[in-house]
Amino acid sequence: KKQKKNGIKYWKPQYLDPRIIEYVRMLQNTLRPVVIPELPEYGITSARLVFPVVIKNKIKKYLNIFKKDLNWEQMRIARAAMYSLAVMETCRYAQVELEDRIMKSLVLGLISDKAEASKIHGEKQVLGFDLSREAVFAVVQIKAAPGKWQIEEVLRSIISDLYINASAIAINDEQAVLLIQTSEGYTLESTVVNESLQVIFEGLKMIFSGCKVKIGVGRQCFKPRDYKVAYNEACQALSFTGPKQGNEEGVIYYHSLRLMGVLLHPVNEQTLPVFVRLILGKLHEYSVAHNINLIESLECYLKHNCCIQSAARELFIHPNTLRYRLEKAEKVSGLDLADNDTKLELQLAIKLYRYQGDLLWKD
Repeated sequence: KKQKKNGIKYWKPQYLDPRIIEYVRMLQNTLRPVVIPELPEYGITSARLVFPVVIKNKIKKYLNIFKKDLNWEQMRIARAAMYSLAVMETCRYAQVELEDRIMKSLVLGLISDKAEASKIHGEKQVLGFDLSREAVFAVVQIKAAPGKWQIEEVLRSIISDLYINASAIAINDEQAVLLIQTSEGYTLESTVVNESLQVIFEGLKMIFSGCKVKIGVGRQCFKPRDYKVAYNEACQALSFTGPKQGNEEGVIYYHSLRLMGVLLHPVNEQTLPVFVRLILGKLHEYSVAHNINLIESLECYLKHNCCIQSAARELFIHPNTLRYRLEKAEKVSGLDLADNDTKLELQLAIKLYRYQGDLLWKD
């Protein structure tokens, strides 16, 4: 059962119930009326005739008539109602398209380097998004998503069930910008934002079940100039993979990256691979060539404050085996494991290696 606006569960049968999905597919394929039987589990106790309202070969609305067999007069009334709905929806659709273009121009202007984009920043409020109020900036990424329109449609559907003021704008076929504000007169509580983002993530996972879903969250924005910084932070959070399995999905906050957020900042993109290769390059090559993971042994040794006994227990090897590996690592790399600066450099290099892995070995 769908629990609306409470942040507990997202449930809309047109996206999740296989039977309803099949009826929706029939309507979309034929663009003709379809009879749907009673659905008592949704409180619908009689069959109905569903007419699609089609604009530009896309269904924009449905007219539900709870009667299967219509006589000539009833069909005439239904067609008149369909015509009126089509006219109303065409006008509304044109307005929505215009608003979307303006909103997208605003968002792209806020996150771009173009000087002319600043012209729109002077507007206090654009289409319900108020630049004078604080906002949380997030980027939603759905790998192998069906496209911009579907991402926006689903995001807006999920958002409509939450007590937040949010805007979703697709910026490419796999990503959308999400701007979250509270209503005027209220503060933006972090717990509400966190819960809402988690509900959005869970809703997206339910609908795009075969896709990898990730939400990167940047800082709160108080002024127009904050949005570009927040966008970069959100993208950095998206690129964060982490050392553990399962980090390829979820809600990732830039502020939670701490040291790695600083190290993995875009300004360091060129220098980090050089640093990692300098410290770990020979160890990586030797490990691959001889099928022995010297980097893992070093990592465990440093994690246990250079205690060979406890590190060996975690690695399930004899202490003498670990001693041999450490000696081999020193010989191969030319690094002095007794030097504190060297140990710090190793720890940083190994962290970067774990978090960014293959990307750091690319030229």
